[in-house]
Parts: sequence; structure tokens; C-alpha cells
Amino acid sequence: MTTYINNYAQPSPTPKDIHLTTPPEEYDLNYVFDVKKLKSDKVELRPIIPSLHAQLILDAYSRSPEVLRWLGFAPFRDLGDVLVWIENTCRRASDTLMLAIFTQPPNSTSPVSPKDYVFAGIIGMIASNYQAMICEPGYIMILPEFHRTHVQTHATGLVMHRILDHPSRGGLGLRRCQWITTTLNIASQNAAKRLGYTYEGVLRCMRVLPPGKEGAREDRQDVRQSDGQVRDDWYASVTWYEWEERVRDHVDRLMNRQ
Repeated sequence: MTTYINNYAQPSPTPKDIHLTTPPEEYDLNYVFDVKKLKSDKVELRPIIPSLHAQLILDAYSRSPEVLRWLGFAPFRDLGDVLVWIENTCRRASDTLMLAIFTQPPNSTSPVSPKDYVFAGIIGMIASNYQAMICEPGYIMILPEFHRTHVQTHATGLVMHRILDHPSRGGLGLRRCQWITTTLNIASQNAAKRLGYTYEGVLRCMRVLPPGKEGAREDRQDVRQSDGQVRDDWYASVTWYEWEERVRDHVDRLMNRQ
């Protein structure tokens, strides 16, 4: 009779103060691709470092928890929740790089130096696959005071440039930039279409959401994680050849307009 060995054990809980005091120069981003600051004439995207950004994140999303409505994690209750999220979701996964969005203060009437920019939200480079050469803008969390401004267009445009531009132009030269959201988030779907993404379809029952989060259907009962709802994922993409043929110029026009 065949004997199988399976010694898997759940990992130990992440300490609630993890990397809070790690100096920026010692913090390992652990990302599969090279990391650099991304910037336009109005926005800077800076890699998230707990000692610099965790308190900013807590303060911002405690004021505006509605921004997290469609994301697959519970609202932050305290600084420990933010630090654990940064470690478990953002840093330990080498396919993920989270970026803090900084821009000029709302209603600025004159140019502002980047050193005086304020925190406007988060955007990630996620699902980054070195072999398949794909990546995705994700975890886009723009604060309400920056809705209907230049912020999302510039932040997403910078990430798309980084993913799809040829290395000779400062990009990674990847083949596919995808956009995934819940089928319930129409605003996100419209944002993708506006940026030139092509709708590809829906993958059903792709993830179980934490209790209290809105999904496409109730979860399967009397099994593990049956207390949340199930999310259906909406997929769209831009390929490298579409980027070079037309989408790059389209994104640049959108960025230049705002």
C-alpha cells in the first residue's frame, strides 16, 4: 500500500508590528522585476515601505473605507492590520509590488514640488509572471478627494508604460497587461475600456470573499469558508502589439489632457 507524506502546516500568524521600524534602506521589496520610482508631470508612484507609509494608509482608509468596497480584504481596524496586509499580500508575494500614489494637494492653483506632494491612494503591479511576461495594475484605491481628477489616469498610465514599454524606453517589455475586477464593479470596467483594454470575458467563482464583502452569489454551504460570498472575475487586457500600434498613444493623450 502506498504511503503519502504531507507535513503541510498553516504558517504562524504574522506579527502585528512587522517591519514598522525597518529603515527604508533595509526594507526588501521582494519583487520579481526591477523596481524604480515612476513619475509623470503630476504624479509619483513610490514603492510602499511600512515605516514610511503604513500610518498614511491607515489614516486615509479609516476616513474613506468605501474605497475598499470591491477589494477582497476587510477594512483596516488598526496599524497592525495595515502592517500585516503589507507583509502578507504585498511583500511576501514576489509577484506583487505596491505603490503609493503621491500628487499635488487638491485644488492647487500653482505647480507644486514633488517633495510637497500628498498621498492620493495606492496602485499595485500584481500577478507579475516572469516566465509568461505578464502583469496587471491592481489594488487601485484612489481616495475620494482625488476622484474625477488626473490621479487614476496618470497612475494607471505610468504602470501600463512600465509593463508594456520596450526596455529601451524604460519599460519591462512584457507581453500582456491585464485588468481584472469583480463583475459588480462597473466603474472599474469602464475605466479599463477608457484606457484601451479589450474585454475578454468572465471567470466564474474565482475567489471566496471575507464575510461582509459583496459577491456575485452566496458561497457553498457546509464547507470550509462558507460564511463569505463568491466573486466572479471580469477580464480585459492590452497586448504588447496593441500597445505599440495604438494604445500607447491613446493613453498618452489621456494623460496629457488631465
